[in-house]
Amino acid sequence: MERKNYNPNNTNYFQELSKFLEDDSNDPADHEDLGEESEVEEVDQHEDDQSSEQDGESQSSDEDALPLTEIGFYMGRDNETKWNKKPPSEKRHTPSQNKMVPGTKGNARNAKTVLDCWKNLFTDEIIDIIVKYTNQYIDTIQHEFSRGSDVRHTDVVEIHAFIGLLYLAGVYKSSRQCLEELWGQEGDGIEKFSLVMSMKRFKFLIRSLRFDDRTTRDQRKTLDRLAPIREIFDKFIMNCQNSYVPTENVTIGEMLLGFSGRCPFRQCIPSKPNKYGIKIFALVDVKMLYTFNMEIYAGTQPEGPFHVSNKHVDVVKRIAAPLFGSGRNITADNWFTDFNLIHELKTRKLSYVGAVSKNMRQIPNSFVNLKERTQNSSLFGFNNGTTLVSYVQRKGENTILASSLHFDDAIDLSSGDKKKPEIFTFYNSTKNCVNTLDQMCANYSVHRNINQWPMVIFFAMLNVGGINSQVIHLCNQSEPLRRKRLLKQLSHELAIPHMKRRSQMSGLHSSLQVRLKRFFPRDDRENSQTPPNKRRKCSTCSSEEGRRTLTNYACRKCNNGVCLTHANMFCNACFSECHILSSNEDSD
Repeated sequence: MERKNYNPNNTNYFQELSKFLEDDSNDPADHEDLGEESEVEEVDQHEDDQSSEQDGESQSSDEDALPLTEIGFYMGRDNETKWNKKPPSEKRHTPSQNKMVPGTKGNARNAKTVLDCWKNLFTDEIIDIIVKYTNQYIDTIQHEFSRGSDVRHTDVVEIHAFIGLLYLAGVYKSSRQCLEELWGQEGDGIEKFSLVMSMKRFKFLIRSLRFDDRTTRDQRKTLDRLAPIREIFDKFIMNCQNSYVPTENVTIGEMLLGFSGRCPFRQCIPSKPNKYGIKIFALVDVKMLYTFNMEIYAGTQPEGPFHVSNKHVDVVKRIAAPLFGSGRNITADNWFTDFNLIHELKTRKLSYVGAVSKNMRQIPNSFVNLKERTQNSSLFGFNNGTTLVSYVQRKGENTILASSLHFDDAIDLSSGDKKKPEIFTFYNSTKNCVNTLDQMCANYSVHRNINQWPMVIFFAMLNVGGINSQVIHLCNQSEPLRRKRLLKQLSHELAIPHMKRRSQMSGLHSSLQVRLKRFFPRDDRENSQTPPNKRRKCSTCSSEEGRRTLTNYACRKCNNGVCLTHANMFCNACFSECHILSSNEDSD
């Protein structure tokens, strides 16, 4: 098949690709105290439209004494900001776009398989960090176990397999399901889970997983509340930025990771699906829903290098910093919008479109007072390259938007009798990307019931990494995969090396070995060699008759032990005929 070139500027091609992004228990473990418990912060949630749609009559107060219809501008309530009624006569141009073509970049361009795409985000460096500090923690709890095999060290292969099982549970929408049901102790579970590792080992790993040096954590926590997860989170975000170039429009919003355990910066947002949790600010590509940047809200950090302002203006500037000078446009809701921010972003060659809170002093009373406004009417104001519009959607309700991307009072003709401004149409088409991403993460979430907040953030990284790796795969491949199929394939590719190694472990039940080898390519089975003259158990005697029979013979195809009682004898002629038939079937 001829390879398709990814062109984000082609709307039809984007619509074709975007459909692939969306698809038709209590775990007993010891939980380490990773942070002091604090009071939950109450946060007023801001919705894109609801917070900016208020009763116009309640907002109208002290109208200007001057008859503004007789002058050429509207005066803001701060008595300083003037909004011209007519658009600027001179031609305006949006900031020049970055010459870099949107799509994959760097090593991500060479990623062919699903696993290669994922490893561009979760590099060997990140996995090595997890293995190192997990083994460090295992050393501290060895005295709690009587059997050394129960607390053996982990490695990269096993951690990959562990993550593969998390993805597989998400594919089956079983992230909250009891582990006993997934492993199926009575034969009614999912076979893949028991083939990859035992349930006991999975529980041990999910209990023991660590992401930082425990010996220096207390010292680092005096400067950084995010010390238990900071190192791998920053590396993951850097990998996301080094693997993809966003399209011309991005959105900034917030996600709430559901969590009700102990965490010093846990938030309460009643309007979110998860009322309590950890808040993350995200910058997402509008077209491909690729998460380009994230920042964890950690409350008021201690004095030091991680002490930053949590004001909305500063949050936007920090999270948009990688795009400075690129000519992109940012869309955000009313909590992030500020007129000084819009002007500052213009100096950074970024445009901005966002909802505006009606209590801002720069807004004229005429844009809030709806007594004399009719339904579907619009009021425009222009100030120093920023356009302000007040649109009445319904009688007594309006939405105010500000834009540095639009410079006129154009009406979207496709809206018909509603006469929506083009700014309004553009905002509606770009504002919900973060919410959409949040919903996509929830559809196939890897989250498990656990009371360690660093694990909650790690689960979120895996969810976002699954979507980002699919975007990379879509950009590089001629035949896109739907998300469910891609995640199942990723899970399999992560787990297969550990399954191969496990099938060769001594002491493993022969029936389990037989089931494991079904997943291996034939070449691997034919090339697997065993020491000569080593007697082994007959697999048929063990699995079907329940008795242990040692034999010197093995099957030439699967290399399993077989006694003469269960061996099938062929003469050379018959064997050659069977071999030819088998070859023809394989070629078909």
